[in-house]
Amino acid sequence: MRIRPATPTDLSAIAAIEETSFPDPWAAESLGAYLEDPQALILVADDPEPIGFVIARVESSRRTGRALHIHDLAVAPPCRRQGAGTALLNEVIAIAREQGVPRVRLEVRVQNESAQAFYARLGFRVVRRLPRYYEDGGAALRMELDLRRA
Repeated sequence: MRIRPATPTDLSAIAAIEETSFPDPWAAESLGAYLEDPQALILVADDPEPIGFVIARVESSRRTGRALHIHDLAVAPPCRRQGAGTALLNEVIAIAREQGVPRVRLEVRVQNESAQAFYARLGFRVVRRLPRYYEDGGAALRMELDLRRA
């Protein structure tokens, strides 16, 4: 398995992984908009075809400061628990460190305990609960990894 930057030819595979991974998946057009965004970091795990992806951007706000915000991370169901998600997340963390970004941030559904445990194993901690975060009204937990301490 190798981690590489996504290309426009990966969009159909990314969209298929998204569709099978989430109860309220992003549309292919929304995913494609990230491919056109020069500020977005999109990586895929190849084996030799895409089996997982991560979408992230460096963002800043007065309230929360500068962070690499993970917008989406998914691995195809048959390929889960084989290291692709960990490899993608470790690559994103390494890039954040290289760029001097102090935190990596993401949101995860409150009900998604397996994802929460996965992120916690990599050092993320819950910093906030976000009621009605998702379009369907579902709540999320914001999790962060403070790279100044990790």
